[in-house]
Amino acid sequence: MTLKTRKYLLFVAIFAAWLAADMVTKHWADTTLANRSHPIPIAITDGEAGQPLAQVLADRLGWTVVQVGERLGDFDKLEPAVTYAATDKPYEGTGPAAQARAFYVFWRGDRELPPRRIEKNERLLVSRWLSWAFPKEDPARVQKATYELLAAEPFTDWLPRRFKKLDEDDVPELVAERLHPITGPATSPAPGELAVAGDTWLLTEHHVDVAGDWFKLVYAENPNAAFGFLKGVNPDVRYALFTLLTLLAFAVILVIVYRLPPEGWFVYAAFAGILAGAAGNFIDRLRLHYVIDFLDADLGFMHWPTFNVADISIAAGVIALLLNITFDKNSPLVSKKDKEKRAERQAKKANA
Repeated sequence: MTLKTRKYLLFVAIFAAWLAADMVTKHWADTTLANRSHPIPIAITDGEAGQPLAQVLADRLGWTVVQVGERLGDFDKLEPAVTYAATDKPYEGTGPAAQARAFYVFWRGDRELPPRRIEKNERLLVSRWLSWAFPKEDPARVQKATYELLAAEPFTDWLPRRFKKLDEDDVPELVAERLHPITGPATSPAPGELAVAGDTWLLTEHHVDVAGDWFKLVYAENPNAAFGFLKGVNPDVRYALFTLLTLLAFAVILVIVYRLPPEGWFVYAAFAGILAGAAGNFIDRLRLHYVIDFLDADLGFMHWPTFNVADISIAAGVIALLLNITFDKNSPLVSKKDKEKRAERQAKKANA
């Protein structure tokens, strides 16, 4: 086996290790950490019926009964799904869709995976924006126009607009069996309550304190690039840019690695980390339209944007390349001309 072949194998091994670490940790964050928009569902089975609910929740989450008892307010009972039609309008009339103030959507099909909470808050947001944009208009008239505009929008338009991962073809199946309305206040478990088969409880808040407020594991979704780059750009434009730039980065890195000399394992490892990080976040965007972040650092004077293992992989690879270029006089990334200049400078220092 040639030295070049061994370096390629090293590149593949490091790439696979970083990518696996990123995918595994993101899956853990997706199914363990929770917030109101991304709750963890716990469906009560027939075998669990009649048992103390706190014990069932503790067993399913790997907690103690005492921990569950201290956090009963973080659990919310999921309201039953309602069969809607794709043409139903969530803001029109007084029907079931109009009565809901928000919805939980099991958009991935699997009811063991967290649903998406979609708020019905356009009336307030649009009214506020129009009042700000047209301050001289009658507020009642602005509100009426807003209500009329939203009342005409069916689920086939409203759901994909509120959640970019969905498209019009997904809506009929979703609204028929996987859309749960939120019509009233949250219903938390009562102390001593017994589990009922068929009920689903949602854990609406869960994070892990690793080092107090300094470092936590929290669930977050990032439609932007690493550390929030391109925040505020139109979602469709941003998605197209990410796809194009990521594919271009893949091609450039692979060409560079192919042309590298056999020497310099450090550079191979650095490029493998960068490529793995880009691939991990790219996979998220393809399947979810956002990237799962969960590492949250607060330095006291600055709250660093939430990040993930892929971001660490990219950053580590870039830092490694900079160190190699700066301090390794035989770096394969330094041109022959630059190496000659370095040698001349070192010779002058030696003779001085």
